[in-house]
Amino acid sequence: MAHPLPVTAPREREEPTTPGPRPARGGEERRSSADELPLFAKVRSYRSAAEVRATGLYPYFRTIESAQDTEVLINGRKVLMLGSNSYLGLTNHPKIKEAARAAVARYGTGCAGSRFLNGTLEIHLELEAALARLVKKEAVLLYSTGFQVNLGVISTLVGKGEYIIADKSNHASIVAGCLLSPGKFIRFAHRDMAAMENRLQQIEPEAGKLIVVDGVFSMEGDIIQLPELCRLARAHRAVVMVDDAHAIGVLGEHGAGTASHFRLTDEVHLIMGTFSKSLASLGGSSRRTPRRLIISSITRVR
Repeated sequence: MAHPLPVTAPREREEPTTPGPRPARGGEERRSSADELPLFAKVRSYRSAAEVRATGLYPYFRTIESAQDTEVLINGRKVLMLGSNSYLGLTNHPKIKEAARAAVARYGTGCAGSRFLNGTLEIHLELEAALARLVKKEAVLLYSTGFQVNLGVISTLVGKGEYIIADKSNHASIVAGCLLSPGKFIRFAHRDMAAMENRLQQIEPEAGKLIVVDGVFSMEGDIIQLPELCRLARAHRAVVMVDDAHAIGVLGEHGAGTASHFRLTDEVHLIMGTFSKSLASLGGSSRRTPRRLIISSITRVR
């Protein structure tokens, strides 16, 4: 049986109901609660997520109660996992978990500093060398996430008076890196090489140019026409960067990615990769040639 709510006697003096600061006491300015701050007004009025949840169709932030595998537990029920990015099924592989335990036992759970100062461990260098061998590039630089690769590399490389030419369906992290750059950001219709060529023809020949695209587009699932893109890049003296977050481990020799798949590794100057998909972990990497680009990024990236 439910207990009745306690009855509170009315106050002798009601608080003001209109918005605005209350009178200060003792000459001190009253601190506003978070709910009263103007910037949070849109947060207070946001109802869209609650409305979708009420229909039972809200697809986000579902809590998984088991290891990531082909089957997972959600709300105590075993269900098929059809949305995973663990393309090779390594996330729950016994050897991967054993290696992770060994690394924690030897190095602890963190780096205790940035890579720039005291956070570079020997296993970072070993991993960078192994990734460089995989994609047949001179050097690799690890980042904390794949998102940060695109933020750091694009914004550092493209300066004022230079240009970024990007596919309109590129991942949001590429777009964020382009917007952070002081260079001019130009987009072309998805996988439309004629439109990309038109953009390139409008740029002065001697200007620095970066063409950046996804290798495999995460929403559409299609692959960039890399042979034609590289042909146009050569003709217009542009640098080529491919985001291979969804291609590493899937396309190319030994899973080396889109450039390997098309046998164009030497013509793709920058390859971005992530560990949160095929490689069963968390983090990102930039594979580059020549090696001096790595040194520039280490000292200048934000």
